[in-house]
Amino acid sequence: MGEVPMSAAFSGSSSTSTNGTTNGVNAGRAGTATPLRHYIDVAVIGAGVIGLAVTDALIRRGVDVVCFDHRKPGQGQSGGLSRTFRTRHDSPHVVKLAADSRVLWREWERRSGKTLVGDEGTVYLGFEEEDAHGLRVNDVPHRFAAPAERAQLFSALGPVEGRLLHDPDSGAIRARNTIDALTGFTAGRIRPTEVHTVTVPADGDGVELQTADEIIRARHVVIAAGTNTPRLAAGVGIDIPLNCALHARPHYRIRNEHLANSQPCWVDKSGAFGETVYGSPIGTTGRYVFGLIGTGVDVPMDGNGAVPPGSAMEDHVRRVSEYVRRAMPGIDPEPVGVRVCVMTKLPGGSDAFGVWQNGGVTAVTGHNLFKLAPVLGEKIADAAVHERVPAEIVEATATAPA
Repeated sequence: MGEVPMSAAFSGSSSTSTNGTTNGVNAGRAGTATPLRHYIDVAVIGAGVIGLAVTDALIRRGVDVVCFDHRKPGQGQSGGLSRTFRTRHDSPHVVKLAADSRVLWREWERRSGKTLVGDEGTVYLGFEEEDAHGLRVNDVPHRFAAPAERAQLFSALGPVEGRLLHDPDSGAIRARNTIDALTGFTAGRIRPTEVHTVTVPADGDGVELQTADEIIRARHVVIAAGTNTPRLAAGVGIDIPLNCALHARPHYRIRNEHLANSQPCWVDKSGAFGETVYGSPIGTTGRYVFGLIGTGVDVPMDGNGAVPPGSAMEDHVRRVSEYVRRAMPGIDPEPVGVRVCVMTKLPGGSDAFGVWQNGGVTAVTGHNLFKLAPVLGEKIADAAVHERVPAEIVEATATAPA
């Protein structure tokens, strides 16, 4: 089938490769290598967490794969110290992917010998029984706790009204540990080169990539290049409706008397403290990061990907600090730093992601993908090998809430 539109993303599959491959592993090329052009089986563009996860999965499948990125691994959207691994999502299909991803995170930890996801858990305020539907149908451990239990679950949190949803099998992702682990897994397969274009050549022999130094032909190309994904995917006729913006994530010092206590990841959509926010401890640093949830919480980028003059970014930091002052007496409300993050959102919202496949190219993008990196790496590697997007990904993108 061709490209199939989905409510929150788009998935499809390309026609069968005609360049002499068997089961997705290079079995001889129709073309002839030259000093300017050479052949590989699969090219992955982007050495962020998704691109590295795909590369690792392809290596373990015995595929001839090269990952291209002109930056050091993890220096784009995968930068920073912390992300949140949480299992709860509105779509049961995405909850299933997250639960499967948690198992694979543990395997990455076993292989690397590093802690990659903490055991802090996640606590939610303003969530009701229907919000836990995906957790229930996928048998993911969770419970609703009484307001009086808040000090046990999140010692820095002030008094709250309403129950707290607790997701114990989640926690803060150690982002740098993760990138270091994946870089080790993929050693020797990362090429520090920028890919300028991706096209399907007129002779039909694979997919062509142009860099400053060479032209490369690949049986299949995976594009996981962050903000550059729509531009590169457009070269093979894939239209990705991605909105790129900037987002402030100020971080704060946990007060000394709370450092030894439980400080889980946090999602508050109640509005009881004036804002809707998310938050996460930053590993064992004694710091905690927060960000705003909702409309108008991102700032458009200028042409250089920077904050435009006169933006509302400072006001966003002030709003977060006021929230911390009201809701979190165990955290000092004076920010000790701010990370400005690039947000890549699809029309389906903050948790929407998309996988497109056409003309020997698979493109993946979306927001909040770090937590799903292990399972997406496996599924997208399968898409590259078999020239077909796995059903689990089609289901998850089709049912993500609009």
